[in-house]
Amino acid sequence: MFTRDDLGRLLAVHAAPAVSLFMPTHTAGREIRQDPIRFRNLLGQAVERLTALGMRRPDAEAMVTPAAKFLDEGAFWRHQDRGLAMFIADGMFEMHRLPMEPPEEVVVARGLSVRPLLPLLAAEGAFMILAVSASRARLFSASRWGICDEDAALPDGVQEVHAETDYDENSLHSAPPARHGKRRGSAVSMVKTHNFGEDPEGLRKAHLVEYLRRLAVAVHEHLKVFSGPTVLVADDEIRGHFRAVSNLNGLLENAVDANPDALDAQEIHRRAYALVEPLFTQARDKAVDQFRAVLGDARTSGRAATRPEEIVPAARQNRVATLLLGEGRRVWGRYDEANDRVSVGGEPGGEALVIDLVERAAAETLLNGGEVHVVGVDALPADTAMAAVLRY
Repeated sequence: MFTRDDLGRLLAVHAAPAVSLFMPTHTAGREIRQDPIRFRNLLGQAVERLTALGMRRPDAEAMVTPAAKFLDEGAFWRHQDRGLAMFIADGMFEMHRLPMEPPEEVVVARGLSVRPLLPLLAAEGAFMILAVSASRARLFSASRWGICDEDAALPDGVQEVHAETDYDENSLHSAPPARHGKRRGSAVSMVKTHNFGEDPEGLRKAHLVEYLRRLAVAVHEHLKVFSGPTVLVADDEIRGHFRAVSNLNGLLENAVDANPDALDAQEIHRRAYALVEPLFTQARDKAVDQFRAVLGDARTSGRAATRPEEIVPAARQNRVATLLLGEGRRVWGRYDEANDRVSVGGEPGGEALVIDLVERAAAETLLNGGEVHVVGVDALPADTAMAAVLRY
């Protein structure tokens, strides 16, 4: 899951030049064999652009070496998601697998380009899916574009709890005292078992509830920096017990009523997105209406901004409450942070390296807790790439 912490770390890189590489990838089929070929071409473009800036070719090739090492790693290309992002600068290299297909491009500029990743953090871009059965739990990060497994430390199903309960299966009706072994971590208490021996159904239910309680703790910890919605995919019994033991922020009231073990990831995504899409659409339309209302009222029109020269400094100063981005729009220019001064003009890869001012405004808005929505260009005033509602 690409987070705001990741965004902040990448945004803090001000090296010049820096290389940002994006490409769609494949999870199956013959297309997998084409991915490293396309990747090699992108690395070649990066080297050419670096040399065009005056860097010696050996130095340019050395700069992209951390990425080039993946060219011949077949296992790497067989375990991709829908997209790949790589970031290279002096002394740093970072890679992210993406649940969406980014445009295939190489950006050589001052600092790293994160524009293709911003929809993952935009208000309508990201949600989580928690798929739970008695045998396993899976957490997915998702967007309107796709779904990706989260690397989360979740309990191993009811069998984990069951294995920790030491009792004689042949004496279920003699109510023997249960003894519990140690479990990793000490924050979760053990399940009560005083009546397990006399009630096998009570044993099953108690183990299930304990497993779901552990799961709730693990998911809450993993998602403590995530503020978007989470969709639960589970059958009726598990949904009821999980809601009773969980205080997970953003857990939708509506859920997918199904055994997730019987669904593939694409079907889980389809059913879950159907629940969050109305929320995203409503929020986006509300943001557009709010901007138009602020702009059209003489008393508040000063809080509506469309010029990069005003929006970028305001975003850095935490004055942007809502930012609307025209889909696919970029504005190249320079930003003098010391003087909060923006100048528009220039081309990426030119002698004087520039940045995408739309990207910078969006990143600063997200880092400061504002909302960012990607909208069709017809939702913005004519000849504008972005629009903002300012806090003051």
